[in-house]
Amino acid sequence: MTKFKLCLTFLLFPFLLNFAWGNEGHKLITKHALILIAPEIDLSQDVMNYIIEHSVDPDYRKKDDPDEPQRHFIDIDFYSEFLNGNMIKSKETLKAIYGDSIVTKMGLLPWATSETFDKLVNAFKEKDREKILLYASDLAHYVGDGHQPLHATMNYNGQLTNQKGIHFRYEIEMFNRHLNEIEASLTKEKVSELKTPLSDIIFDYISESNFEVDIILSADRYATKYNQKDENKYYELLWFRTRHLTIDKINRASLKLASMIYTAWINAGKPDLSSL
Repeated sequence: MTKFKLCLTFLLFPFLLNFAWGNEGHKLITKHALILIAPEIDLSQDVMNYIIEHSVDPDYRKKDDPDEPQRHFIDIDFYSEFLNGNMIKSKETLKAIYGDSIVTKMGLLPWATSETFDKLVNAFKEKDREKILLYASDLAHYVGDGHQPLHATMNYNGQLTNQKGIHFRYEIEMFNRHLNEIEASLTKEKVSELKTPLSDIIFDYISESNFEVDIILSADRYATKYNQKDENKYYELLWFRTRHLTIDKINRASLKLASMIYTAWINAGKPDLSSL
């Protein structure tokens, strides 16, 4: 990679860090999710377009809302309970053990997701257009974040393994280079109502994301080892090692988001939304 690109990456990294999948990735997840629920929920094209475009809003709120950044990640492997295979899912219980400041510092993504889901249910019940647009967009973002492996680990930027910058290289630079291929590889699956408790579902996919961190880090080491100077070759090799994982993560994020929106609508009593 060029010296300029490396310097630019580190200069922009504090701003880009919480942009899981980048703007294009979040919009792609949201667009595909809305396509999946279209047969079940009658949303106008204007509503769908709004949710897609504003699925990136939580990232931009960070500069004005100091509480927002913590909602985009959880360093789940900080917790000994997770490492021992018995993660505590109650935020209040974790706070009682570790303290409020530590739990907040380690990230609040699972609880931000469930709280936004509950708000979307209420918005559907009230048939409140503005709130539906807001909370559907936010939910899309948080679900997307939860499916990005580097948003579920303490080693979020490879800083613990001498791989600094992998966060940007993987989720934005590599992803955007292969955006068309990723979109063409998305599959259509039938959306179904979620029956399992929401906290279990959220922690399950966040745990899966954590388990996949090593795949990305290994790919980065491989791409770096077999390429020392050619930036394009580096990204070609990084994609070669993470292509199937990345496409699968976008598919799973889209389906999970679609299922959550569908379930929120069912929980609200299946209101008629055609007039929104």
